[in-house]
Amino acid sequence: MLPAAALRFPHRHSAVANVLIGVRSAEEIVEDLSLAAGDIPDALWGDLDHAG
Repeated sequence: MLPAAALRFPHRHSAVANVLIGVRSAEEIVEDLSLAAGDIPDALWGDLDHAG
């Protein structure tokens, strides 16, 4: 779940319009699309905010 949060974290800031993800293979593209589409519980965002 942490990799999915890392991909979506920048979108939490209003100044971020796009995030560019670099990949080395077709498999990474499939994985990144899966991570980007998954749900991230609100509690995780709260925990990450609390951790700084």
